[in-house]
Order: sequence, then C-alpha cells, then structure tokens
Amino acid sequence: MALLLVGTAVACAPSKDEAQATAAALAEGLSAKNVESIAFSGATGADVQAELAGVLEGMDPLVPEVSVAEVGEVQDDRTTATLSYVWTIPDSEQKWTYTTTAELARAGDSWQVVWSPTIVEPSLAEGERLAKTTAEPERGDILDADGEPLVTERPVRVVGIDKSGLSAAEAKASAQQLAKLVDIDAGDYQSKVEAYGPEAFVDAITLREPAFEDLDQNRLESIDGSAALEDELPLAPSRDFAAAVLGTVREASAEDIEKSEGKIVPGEMVGASGLQAAYNDDLSGTPGLTISAVAAAEETENDGEGATEAEAAPPRELFSIEPENGQDVQISLEPDMQRAAEEVLADVESPSSIVAMRPSTGEILAAANGPDSNGYNTAFLGQYAPGSTFKIATALGLLRQGMTPESSVTCAAEFVADGRTFENADGYPAAFLGEITLTEAIAHSCNTAFVSQYENLPQDELADAAGALGIGMNANLGLEAFMGNVPREDTEGTAHAASMIGQSRVQTSPLALTTMMASVVKGEVVVPQLVKGHDAEAELPDVPKLTKEEADQLTGMMRSAVVDGYLANLADLPGEPVIGKTGTAEYGSEDPLQTHSWVIAGQGDLALAVFVEDGDLGAVTGAPMVEDFLEAVGGN
Repeated sequence: MALLLVGTAVACAPSKDEAQATAAALAEGLSAKNVESIAFSGATGADVQAELAGVLEGMDPLVPEVSVAEVGEVQDDRTTATLSYVWTIPDSEQKWTYTTTAELARAGDSWQVVWSPTIVEPSLAEGERLAKTTAEPERGDILDADGEPLVTERPVRVVGIDKSGLSAAEAKASAQQLAKLVDIDAGDYQSKVEAYGPEAFVDAITLREPAFEDLDQNRLESIDGSAALEDELPLAPSRDFAAAVLGTVREASAEDIEKSEGKIVPGEMVGASGLQAAYNDDLSGTPGLTISAVAAAEETENDGEGATEAEAAPPRELFSIEPENGQDVQISLEPDMQRAAEEVLADVESPSSIVAMRPSTGEILAAANGPDSNGYNTAFLGQYAPGSTFKIATALGLLRQGMTPESSVTCAAEFVADGRTFENADGYPAAFLGEITLTEAIAHSCNTAFVSQYENLPQDELADAAGALGIGMNANLGLEAFMGNVPREDTEGTAHAASMIGQSRVQTSPLALTTMMASVVKGEVVVPQLVKGHDAEAELPDVPKLTKEEADQLTGMMRSAVVDGYLANLADLPGEPVIGKTGTAEYGSEDPLQTHSWVIAGQGDLALAVFVEDGDLGAVTGAPMVEDFLEAVGGN
C-alpha cells in the first residue's frame, strides 16, 4: 500500500515539461494576437482575448514575435515563464525588444495562465493600453541637372466648404456654387459634401497660389461656408513642367497604408505616377514611431454641480524612433531646355513630344509632351511607326551589304514589291527621280529607292542595323520606357518591304529615335540616362556594333538632308553644323491616311527627336519645330 501511494504521488506531480508546453502555446497565441484557446486561471479565454485586443488595438498593423526564453522550476504547483518579445518596425533596422513574465498555475492535470497586462509589456498597469504614434518625414526633392530643386514643397490653397453652421440645403447649394467656380463636377462634389459629417471641411480642389489668385475672390467669398486653407505640396515649377516624367503625389489612401504594413502613415504623401511613384521609397523616407502606454480616461468632478469630464494621465513613452527624411533624387533634365521644348509644343493640337539628349553621356536633357498628350508620357511610352527617319537604320544595313554613300540606287515614281505598290510622298522633286546616290535618297527621302532594296537586305540584318543604333535595347532608366521594336521573323514580302521605310510592324518612341540619333552623333550606341547615380544597365541587342566609319558615313548623308534636302531651314543655324532626317508614317483607316510627323536632328553634343501624332509631312510639321527649339537653346 505504501509503495502504491508513493507511485501515485510521483505520477501526479506537476510536470515542468507540461508547463513548458503551456508557455509555448501562450507565446504562439500572443504572436497571433489570439489567446482565446488558452486556459486561464480565474478567467475565460474569451474574456482575456477581449482585454488583449484592447491593449493591442493601437499597435496595428504591428505584430509581436513572442517566444519562450525560460520556464522556472515548479514550486507548490506554480511556476513562471519568461517571454521574449520582438516587435519588427517596418523599414527600420531597429526593433523593440523586451521580456515579460507570465505566472502559470497547476489546475488538476493541466496548467493555466494567470492573466495580467504585464504579460504584454512589463510596466503596463490595469486599464493601460499600448498605442503607437507616427511622425511623418520630410519628402525628398527631385533635383535638376545642376542640383537645383525641380519638385519641392510649394504653397497651395485647399479650397472647399466648411459645413459648420450650414443646413443640409445650404451645404448642397454651396457645393454646387463652388464646383461651378473652380470647374469641377458639381454632382460628384455635392455627393462628397453630403457624405461628410455636419462639422466637416470638405475639400474641392487644391490650387497653386497663382491659380488661386486667379479665382474670382468676390464670388468665392459670397459662397456660404467657402474656405481656402493654406498648405504645402511637393510640386514642379509649373503644373505642366515635365509633368509626365516627374509625376504627381497624393495623400496615402487606406489601401496604401494597409499594404505598406506600417511603412506608410496616415497623412503621408505618396507618389502616384512618374518619378514620384518610381522613386517613392527613396523620396518618402521613414516615418518616426513612438510607442506609449496610454491610461484609460477617468471621470472627475468638474464644477461642483455634478458635471464630470474625462481626464487621463499623459502617455508614458516606452520606445521611439526618430523619422528619417527622404532622399533627394537628381535627374538630368535641364530646365531651360525643358521649357524650350514645352513652348514649342504649346499650341500643337495632337499628342506630341520633343526629347533631347547629350550623346556623349546619354543624359536626357528634355522630355516634353504636348498638351494633347493629356498627361500621357508620349516621349517615353509612345509606340509609333517611325516612317522615313528609320531610313537611317536601313542605310546602315545597306552599307553593311557593301554599298557606299555614293552607290547608285533607282528612285522610281513607284515600285511594286510582292504585289503592293509603293510611292514617294506628294511633292517629291522630279529632278531626283531615276538613278541617284544613296546620299541623295536620304536627303530627298525617296521611298522607292529603299523599298527596291528589300531583297538585298534580309529582315534580320535590317533588325541588326537598327539594334546597332540602339533600337530595341532593354534600358532600365528608372522610369518605364519603350525603346522600339523591329520584328525579325514572320516579316517577308510586302511587310519586309514596308519595314525598309519604317512602316509595317516597326515601332519606336520619341526616346528611341533620339537614342538612334545620339548613337550616330557619338559613333557608338548610346544608353539613355535619366536619374543621376542610377545606371540604366541596358541590355543591348546582340548585333554587330556600330563603327566610327559607319557613323561618319551616316553623318554625311544626314548633313545632306539639311544642306540639299527637306531640312534646309536648319542649314544656317548658329553653332555647329546640324544633321537630321525627316519622317512621315501613314496610319489609320481614313482616306487619305493620317500621318505621324517626325524629325530627328543632331547639333554638336545634342540629339533630338520631334514627334506629332497627327501631322503633315515631317518637313512641313516637324522641321520648323526643330528650328524653333535649336534657336531657343542657343545652337548648343
């Protein structure tokens, strides 16, 4: 009997291993912010879960990683577990770490946790909760080529309706009047005003100071509840300045904040497009963070008449990280060149673009889009047939077949390739029909002379020549860009013949053609560069490289296009000699077909492309624009 009693006592003794398992389950539950399945002493799991949720509510979306550091020896059916907490702070190398102690008590054949707020944080008292507050960092600027701010904090006015003191009918009437004044959709703004609370300020539009001053101030003041709050936003020098490249910012949405897992804080500005979006992580910096213990409010007597008010002790700071301001991003745009390009495009009633580049370095000096591009980055993303500008690539391909700039080609009034008739542009000079040199074919842009060579220059070798000039490279500018495409396969007969003059499925962008022009000027393929310190890391087409001799030959032919051809208006510009090539590409289904207008040009260490989506011949639409631009920038 004595032996049996001893054995039973040993079997029922509290087990440290069981306590270890309970502590591990607690740590796992705390890590998941869910302890409802844990057994607690004197409380239900649901009750403790409700209290835990209240303690941690102010910490979302942060989640602790909790582990068991140690379980003590069992004494009198009780023991303690030391818990290790690690809070990872988004986008920071710092972590908030500490340990807490949980008391475990034996209950029958199992262990239970004795709940206390100190299990969550060792200094927490009853009624206190954890709360985090964030400090927004200063957003970095976007700098120009000289390191001067292009996009920086500039004053704005937030115009809207303050509903305080207005009836629903008055707020509705004011919304309609204000919408009409600032030219926004009245129905949408009225709905927005109605959805806000009775004391809310409801923003209608954010205006730069000059635009705000242009408003009819008397009309604005006559609208009940109208208000204009002063603020600052990261803005370019003007609304349209390099807008598609620089991009825009907006206040972070709830979705932005949730997806960032704590990196983005309420009220923070985030990049919405362009470089602001592409470099948002650099520009935005890292928010500051403070974690505090916050006491519940207590009711206290106020005026001796039974009135009470809520009071609370000030928060106790437990952990903090200072905000890290965003980094500036410097780009290669030169403001004077950008403004000159935008002024040239200001009155163009079609999507349009001018891109300028420094061939020696590949730096993009201007990337302008006309007003009818409607915010789209035509300069980098436009995908268009290049027309006769592509004859420079075709000429390189023919040079590689053994021709020279003086080789004879036939410029007929028309040429039939695989059943399709090709003709020259309207107004082609009769004096340059018949046998002419390859140089003259470039200068006067004879379509039939190039199409007639389609059987002598295979499609893949045409693509090689274009690739040698940078068309089709994969360049990571830091901003999305289309660098062109020349099909290598499934292009034969008529399609191949059309490719010889930049039609069919040949596609380029203004940036791609500027790169082609820059490569001719430099004498080797140029990789475009936009963001300082960011190597574009281009993956160049695996093709025979452009040689200096080939570039010199192309330069001579392109100079002829200025001296003797369609770009005569550029012949006497001050500065170094100008070279160039016009281009007109047919598109659409109208009769007659619509045409893209192109000109590429080079002068000294400057290369550019001018594009108008719906224009006349390149010589008619583009050539005067090139002249205006080069005169504005001083002949390089």
